[in-house]
Amino acid sequence: MSIWPSPPPHEPPRRTPWQPDPRPPAPLPTAPSQWTIVETGQDWLAERLLDRRIVSLTGSIDPDSANRAAASLALLDASGDDPVELRLCDVDTDLDTALTLLDTLDLMGVPVHVTCLGELTGAAIAILAVADHRTAGPHAILHLCEPRTHRSGHAHDVAAHAEDHRRRLWLLQERLAEACRRSVDAVAADMRAHRTLTAEEARGYGLIDALAPDRSQRASSSPNR
Repeated sequence: MSIWPSPPPHEPPRRTPWQPDPRPPAPLPTAPSQWTIVETGQDWLAERLLDRRIVSLTGSIDPDSANRAAASLALLDASGDDPVELRLCDVDTDLDTALTLLDTLDLMGVPVHVTCLGELTGAAIAILAVADHRTAGPHAILHLCEPRTHRSGHAHDVAAHAEDHRRRLWLLQERLAEACRRSVDAVAADMRAHRTLTAEEARGYGLIDALAPDRSQRASSSPNR
């Protein structure tokens, strides 16, 4: 028999409410997940629309947005002979960007159908007016107004910029007048007056060809009704 005292039984360390519980061991690596993640960003949506030959522009269009739209339109023009649909929703843009998009539409070999929703303001109206087929939602509003220009610096530079702006604005007004079958002076006067047109008034003005039917009209004309 040993004369040495036996060791005390092992006791777990005492814990207090201020001590956090020990972390559980990290899980072992498992096989890769079989779930598929579907992207829902703007790029994904734009690609889906391109598959249907649709390009959508929304809000204030800057040069980068216009360049992407121009590239998309050029791609669709080269990839088939069916019409391309350009949708404008609450679009506003400056004079230079509008003229860039006008040049893009002029280079299109396939028909371009433009649909306007919400408000269309200033120089952006020309993008609608020059299309092969022009449609507006029944609640669309078109604001005829001169696009703004801002330039600071030496007086000579400001004067040169203002003269260039007037020249390019006249080019835009000529395109609008041609599309509406009105005089350039009449279109310019309406832009200076900030004339606002409803969709029905825009059709009478010559800016659009047709109003999109509402759901009740489509339902009444459906053969299943």
